[in-house]
Amino acid sequence: MIRIFRHVFRTVCFCFKLKSISYEGKTLFLPASLSFFGCNVCFLLFICTKEGDIIEDSAFRSVDLRIIEKAEGTVMSLSDLVESYEVIKLENRDEALIKTYPFGIFASDNYILLNPDAISPIKLFTRKGQYVADIGGIGQGPGEYKTIHFCMIDEKQKRIYLGPGRANKILTYDLKGNYLSDEAIHFKEIVHKPCIWMDHDKKHVTVVGLPFSENENSNFEISNNVCWVQNREGDIVHRISANHYGLIGDYSNGLVACRNVDAISFSIFEDPMLRTRPDTLYHYDAVKNIITPRFTIDHVVSENQSACTVLYETSRSYWARVTLYPNDISSNSSPVRLTTFNVCVSKKDGSVKRIDRFTNDFLGLSYPFLTMRNGYVCISYDPLELMDALDKVLTQTDLKPEIRKRATGLRNSLHENDNDILMIGKLKSNY
Repeated sequence: MIRIFRHVFRTVCFCFKLKSISYEGKTLFLPASLSFFGCNVCFLLFICTKEGDIIEDSAFRSVDLRIIEKAEGTVMSLSDLVESYEVIKLENRDEALIKTYPFGIFASDNYILLNPDAISPIKLFTRKGQYVADIGGIGQGPGEYKTIHFCMIDEKQKRIYLGPGRANKILTYDLKGNYLSDEAIHFKEIVHKPCIWMDHDKKHVTVVGLPFSENENSNFEISNNVCWVQNREGDIVHRISANHYGLIGDYSNGLVACRNVDAISFSIFEDPMLRTRPDTLYHYDAVKNIITPRFTIDHVVSENQSACTVLYETSRSYWARVTLYPNDISSNSSPVRLTTFNVCVSKKDGSVKRIDRFTNDFLGLSYPFLTMRNGYVCISYDPLELMDALDKVLTQTDLKPEIRKRATGLRNSLHENDNDILMIGKLKSNY
């Protein structure tokens, strides 16, 4: 069971009456003011960086986990989050077969890019579920890779970008799966779990990577930077040094960039065993070359309990997935019931909701967490899993007739030898 928690995340406490955060090499102390349902609304006023840039009135939100943990949780309907909803049955021919995961789905207007396990290549499908192509392949040859951390479709440029977990470049392909070696985006150093944002007009690439700092236990290359702007050849325009954001060199640490907003938004999280800082959601201003902290969970460390969090945002809200678990958990321990919930914070007024589950009110299904990425809610099932879930839904005696009709129709259309089934909803702009 310990492996479960190598990929979940936790925060550290802020101490005393002043909240401190690391910001561009400075320690900032923020007043714990304007508390509303566990949300401390702090403001960074006229903070100067070493480059001389100024941030004015940038709201920073911090939720007190001690309060939200005790709050009554709610259930949120999928229809409250999405404006449209599709059930997509992936094509079933041999070359299209794939094991899907919600966090490995990148949906765009016309395509779906799927990142499966480490033994299968990335696959491209249409939004109707038709197989298009394998994108590269598993191996060490040109256009091949072992594992992929980052994937993105740029429909306007008709390009697909893939970033290995340990990368000296971003691999570029066309929408037919052909590797375009002359369009690769090169780095001047090894970048760990890179994410990129393209500015085609200026021919610039913004890069964020895990900032591994020097330590005696690290087996990986040390990072010089955490964020920077460069050209395709790797020449850096400006950068943020990794020094004050440095992590222990371990791939249990990670980087989350869900791309639901226009800002360069990302969070760095650390393995619970290695944590040295709060898990924090940042914005990077690639023009001013400034990192701004936007959201965190204020957690007082307990002797008996740890909190793992992953932070992201949508257009009007900050989000956190929270898992609480006992500190004495081990691989040999008996199964334990973990406390899991979601935190949703309004960017407008700081109001906080605890959401214990999401319900799929189209089909009667439910989920403890949802993956929200690139403006979409992404859910995946293998056919047997979905058949079993729908069978349980259809046993409910109080099921609404329209839900029963949809669930019955989908259940009757499934076969155990089908390819995986995706459910994709377009996020509403007001959430």
